[in-house]
Amino acid sequence: MSTTTDAAPRRYRIAEVARLTGFSPTTLRFYEQAGVLSPPGRTPAGYRVYGDRDVERLGLIARAKDLGCTLDEIAGLVAAWDADECAPVKHQLRSLVNAKVADVQRHIEDQVALAAQLRATAASLATRPVDGPCAAGCGCTSPVPEALTIACSLGGGDTATRAREWRTLLDAATERHRLPHGLRLVFGAPTPLAEITRLAAAEHDCCPFFAFAITVDGRGIALEVTAPADGQVLLESLFGTAP
Repeated sequence: MSTTTDAAPRRYRIAEVARLTGFSPTTLRFYEQAGVLSPPGRTPAGYRVYGDRDVERLGLIARAKDLGCTLDEIAGLVAAWDADECAPVKHQLRSLVNAKVADVQRHIEDQVALAAQLRATAASLATRPVDGPCAAGCGCTSPVPEALTIACSLGGGDTATRAREWRTLLDAATERHRLPHGLRLVFGAPTPLAEITRLAAAEHDCCPFFAFAITVDGRGIALEVTAPADGQVLLESLFGTAP
């Protein structure tokens, strides 16, 4: 007759945990002091000892850290995780990630607008210098002419919504082809023609530098999007690139 016994729980010293998780001992102590990690057990000699549960918890912390979560956000996730229910953790992490997606999208839009301003300024600075000190029209101190500014007039939240709508539509594209100043997107059947028309018209209202053309020929139904040189960064950000 044979008997089985449960394996004894693993115990790790701080150096072992550092090796397993990628967190340095200094970082582990910092998380403990910040209240993100509960104080670990101690050996009779006073050394910290961690269990498998601690290592798993640090896996969640590493994931949240990679996603750009703050210390307070990580602490909230750990508190939810310690309840041993996936649903609250997933809900909380999803909310954090969605908020960060919106923040990143706003940052991209700001950078695209800045890139357009820089390119327009570079173009104005390429003109011949005036004689004597800087003056109106030399490009050094005068603002960028409005006609040269390439930017979207939508606010951050509206832009994120519009970007999601485009991503949903672009997922239906079966082919992508480069154009001299843009992109040709071919759609298969059933073609979401009404949605293509709606989004193209709405996008042109906020970004009039985009030009849209819907073509129907032997190659199929396609949407062609083009933009001037200063709008290429925004075009690629919104519509991607062709292979």
